[in-house]
Amino acid sequence: MSPRETDDPQHWRNRAAQMRSLAATMAGSDAAILMTDLAAEYDRLAERAAIKTNGKKPRSNGKPR
Repeated sequence: MSPRETDDPQHWRNRAAQMRSLAATMAGSDAAILMTDLAAEYDRLAERAAIKTNGKKPRSNGKPR
């Protein structure tokens, strides 16, 4: 993974969406809980990347976290 990717908030939002999609296919399992937790961590990384690149916290887009 390049430094450019790690600084891109959309990269982390995409990863979070992937984890949520995987969790939906494993409903009710321990793996689904883990995937949901990972999605939340990716959301936090997206916020940090946005702050790093823009110097401010992004506004909420209305998606669940």
